[in-house]
Amino acid sequence: MKKLLGFALLAALIIGSLTACGRTLKTCKVADLDGTIACYDEKLKQYAVEADAELVVSVDNNEWGAAIVALWDAAHPTMAGKVTFVNDGSQGSTDRLATQQGEYADVFIAIDGEITRNAQHLLPFDKVLTDIVKANSVETYYKTGNTGVVTVYAPMLYDGMAFVWNKTMLTTLGLNVTDADKDNLPDAYDTWEEIFALSASWHTGDRPVYKNNPIKVVFPLTLNNQWSDYHHLSSTGWQLFKNGPLDPGYDDPEFKSGFQFKIDAAAAFLSVDIAENGDETLTAGAGMGWRWDDVINSETAPFGLLGTWMNLTAAETNTGSDFIVSALPTYKGKHQATFVKTKGIAINAYTEFQSAAHELARLIYSKDGFQKMVDKTSYPPSLATTSDIVPTLVAGGVQEQMMKGFLYSASEYVGTMPKNPNQTAMGAAYYQAFLNDAQIAVWDGTKTVDVAIADLITVSNAAIAAANVAP
Repeated sequence: MKKLLGFALLAALIIGSLTACGRTLKTCKVADLDGTIACYDEKLKQYAVEADAELVVSVDNNEWGAAIVALWDAAHPTMAGKVTFVNDGSQGSTDRLATQQGEYADVFIAIDGEITRNAQHLLPFDKVLTDIVKANSVETYYKTGNTGVVTVYAPMLYDGMAFVWNKTMLTTLGLNVTDADKDNLPDAYDTWEEIFALSASWHTGDRPVYKNNPIKVVFPLTLNNQWSDYHHLSSTGWQLFKNGPLDPGYDDPEFKSGFQFKIDAAAAFLSVDIAENGDETLTAGAGMGWRWDDVINSETAPFGLLGTWMNLTAAETNTGSDFIVSALPTYKGKHQATFVKTKGIAINAYTEFQSAAHELARLIYSKDGFQKMVDKTSYPPSLATTSDIVPTLVAGGVQEQMMKGFLYSASEYVGTMPKNPNQTAMGAAYYQAFLNDAQIAVWDGTKTVDVAIADLITVSNAAIAAANVAP
C-alpha cells in the first residue's frame, strides 16, 4: 500500500509540475501550410515559412532594403535568396497596393495616414504579431494607423522635418553659436525675431559671402508646400481640424495671427534675388518653393528644415561643415510645430504566403530589424519608452538630434469626410493649391490678410462640400 501511495504521490507531483509549467508549446508543420494561414511556432519563437515561399518587401531606401534581405537570409539560411526588395519611393504604397493587389509587394513600408483609406487591402496581423506591436508601439501612433478592431499596421519610424542650422557657416561668418541652454539652438538665434533681425541687417548692410557665394537666403521658407508650411501656419498656436473634419479652422484667430510671421519674414527680406548690378529684391511668392535640400547639400542658407529622409551624414562629409538639428525657434514666445507622421509595416492581403509574410514582418519589427533600420537610414525609431527592442543610436547622431527636433511636433489629422470615408479631410481642405494662393498673395502684397483668408474660406468650404458626398 505504501508503494502504491508513493507512485500516486509521484504521479501527482508530475502532473502538478506539468500544470505549473503551462500548456504544451504550439509547433507548426510546414507541410500543413497552404499560404492562407499564419502559424507561429512557439518552440522556435518564429513563424513557419511555406516551403515554396518567395517574398518581396517594399521600402524607400536601398540600403535598408538590402539589410532586410540580409536579416532574412541570416535567420532562415535554408530559405536564403527567397526575399528580395524594391525601392518603391517614399509615399503612395497603399494606393499602389489597392491597384496592383497580388502583384504588389508582400510586405511593405507605408505612411500611417495612407493605411486607413486602403485598410481593406491589408492583411490583419495574427495575435502574436499584434501583441508584439501593441507592446512596443507609442499608443498615439499605433491608433493613427489602426482605427479598426484588428491590427494591420506596425509603426516603426518617425517621418518629418526639424530645424537645422549650419554651425560651420555661422562660425566662419563670425557669429555667436554658443548654446548655453543646451537646446541645440545657438542662444543668439533661438527666436525667429533674432533671425529676422539678422536677415534685415544683411539686406541693409553688407551681405556676407560664404565659399565664394553671397548668402541670398537666410531661411528658405516655403509658401507652396503644405507639408513644410505648417510650421509657420502654426506660428501662434493654430491647430488643424480641431473642431472636426468639416472645419479646417481657417476662421480661427490663431490662423490669422499666424500670417504675421510671413509678413515679418518678408519685411526682413528672408529670401532675396540679386540683380547683376547688385540690387536686391524680395523673392516672389511663386519662387518660394522647396529648397530645403540645398541648405545641407549646397549650403545656400544658414538655417533650414531637415527631413528624416535626407542624408545629413553624407552632406557633412561632402561639404566639410557641421550641421546641428533642433526644434524650431520660437515666434512671439510660442513654439512652432512641424508635421510628424510615422511609417511602418503592413502586409498585403493578397500575399500567397501569409505565414512567411508574418515572419518577414516579425524580423523587420525586431530589435535586430530596428537596428538595421537606424544603421542604414536617418529615421528615428518610433517605440514606446518601455519597449525592449529599442536599437542603439549613435550618441549625438542625427537620429538622436531629430528626436529633440520633434519635441513640439504635430500629427496630421486623419479624419475623413462624414459622408465619404474614402476622402480625407486633409486632402479635401489642406493639401490644396488654394492654401498656397492665400499665402503667396499675402507675401507678394497683392492681398491683405483679411481678404486672402476670406477668399480661402470661400474656396475651401466649396471644396469640403464637394468632397463630402457619398461615393
